[in-house]
Amino acid sequence: MYQELGVETSYGEGGEITLSKISDFNLTDSINFDLRNTPDLAQTIAVSCLGLGIGCSLTGLHTLKIKETDRLSALKIEMEKLGANVAITDDSLELLPVSELSSDIVIDTYNDHRMAMAFAPLALKTPIIINDSGVVSKSYPDFWNDLESLKFSKEII
Repeated sequence: MYQELGVETSYGEGGEITLSKISDFNLTDSINFDLRNTPDLAQTIAVSCLGLGIGCSLTGLHTLKIKETDRLSALKIEMEKLGANVAITDDSLELLPVSELSSDIVIDTYNDHRMAMAFAPLALKTPIIINDSGVVSKSYPDFWNDLESLKFSKEII
């Protein structure tokens, strides 16, 4: 999926994963994915598209309303804080491209680990604050330490 966003993924024999930027890649204005078999990718894909300034249309998302939180509504609310134009239905999310993100925005996680992890990389584009960042411990306890090893900076406030 991320090939459509200019990222190549390679898997090594020892289980390592290498992500590389595809050279001479030109982003499209919008991408479309049917995520009925992988709906938990919706938050990451939508926020990635927001950060890249491209639109997306994601379908097959009906189970996201019954996860840790109503993930579709939560995603819409938090993306709109950053200046996004987002429409949702019970099964889909539509994001229109934006050229600039609002800064110094506080992202609420809704006690959902995927919300924190999906929004964290946006710090490459604009300063953000993520409330209740400890929710990542549910699935990835070293998430923040691993981001720091990639030269992200974090501050507990």
